[in-house]
Amino acid sequence: MSKALDVLGAAGWGELSPRGLLQPGSGAWTLDWWVGASDRWYRASQEAAVRQSEVGAAAVSETRMKVPDGDAVQRVWAVAARRGPAVAVVEVGNDAATAFGVALVVTAPGAVLSAGKNGLSVGKEPALAWDRPPAGVAFGADAVEALLEVAVGGHTVSAGKGRDVAAAVWPLPHTARLAVSASLGRGAIPPPADLPDADAVARGWRAHLDRGARIEVPDDRLAGRIERNRRRWLGSTGRMEAADVAELCELSVRLDHHGFHDDAELVLEEIAARWTTDAPAERLRAFTVHHDLTGDEQAAARFAEAVAEAVEAAARTGAEVAVAPVERLLATASANRAAQDFRRLDLRPAAPASEGLRAELVDDGGDDLLLAPGFRPAWKGGSLAVYGLPTRFGPVSYAVRWHGPRPALLWELDSRPGLVPVAICAPALDRDWSSGQPTGEALLAASRSLP
Repeated sequence: MSKALDVLGAAGWGELSPRGLLQPGSGAWTLDWWVGASDRWYRASQEAAVRQSEVGAAAVSETRMKVPDGDAVQRVWAVAARRGPAVAVVEVGNDAATAFGVALVVTAPGAVLSAGKNGLSVGKEPALAWDRPPAGVAFGADAVEALLEVAVGGHTVSAGKGRDVAAAVWPLPHTARLAVSASLGRGAIPPPADLPDADAVARGWRAHLDRGARIEVPDDRLAGRIERNRRRWLGSTGRMEAADVAELCELSVRLDHHGFHDDAELVLEEIAARWTTDAPAERLRAFTVHHDLTGDEQAAARFAEAVAEAVEAAARTGAEVAVAPVERLLATASANRAAQDFRRLDLRPAAPASEGLRAELVDDGGDDLLLAPGFRPAWKGGSLAVYGLPTRFGPVSYAVRWHGPRPALLWELDSRPGLVPVAICAPALDRDWSSGQPTGEALLAASRSLP
């Protein structure tokens, strides 16, 4: 299954297959990588001995292909080119003991491909840019096959029937690396030497992810999934035009739940700008979750009209609505008339939405703040920690540590100004314990609900 290449701050996106086949979001062309070893050409999209993993903050995909005497290694990452489209950097390295040739093969059905000193174009749009010209370039399926039959040598350009397939070939000595830039949007693209390398991109994504809440769970697989999902949600903000309103609403909620409020607000602005009657309940949930978790008065006022439109659509369709959160938002926005109209409609209240992992970490739907309400039995004895997780009472941080069979809870609630003090409980760990203090630590009773 292909996965999206995540990028922030630029238009355009792409997908990478489990074997390293790159396709821009437009679907107009694909980029495959082949390796010419001592015995034959190895085509990554067709070989069995290909494996893929993620590097760093999971922003870099590494695909390894077995060849004689070692591996050929492809690494792909996406960046925002200055004043241009999103760009993927495709790097192929030689981790084998002997030299081999690398062919980058572009297939663009129905298009005309052309190559120059600095790159390759699909029609009139730049597709690839490189720092050093290839040793050979061929156009047309038959010429590509012919070029790959000969040893990589002096610069050649050949043409066969059709111009919708092209191969560019480079020799690659032991330990050497080759990189090209691949456009994920429209416009000029810089060569790879002018773009951040894989380590810089991984550090950048780490910084972006650290803007949100931090969650540490005693389960490595779950921790990896949390990290991938958070990166995917942030990367999706650059692909909003391809999503429908319901998908945007879910994206906004996920971002807010994990503390990426500025990014969620961008998504809400996109939702508000769309003239639609679709998904009124989902739209109301997105706007109210943002309000409950931020208390942002300016945002509440700015989105009040969009909320009123969604309320009207919900009334026409009979959709169930989270009544109390809508009333809180309209009150903050001082939208008194809209609030009166909303109460007169007497809409059906919606059942609490399932919040996934967040429902296991915190419950702020009632009068009390519940910590670790869905604590998993498998986590017993391990360290659980949450830092800056948004709640409607304010961001909360807490940790669960163990003293034999008894859990120790440390917590800190950064209470939002103007809200009454809230009781803090941890019923899954000790159903009889609670505290009215925003900060503290307690050694809880051994839980009867955990084996």
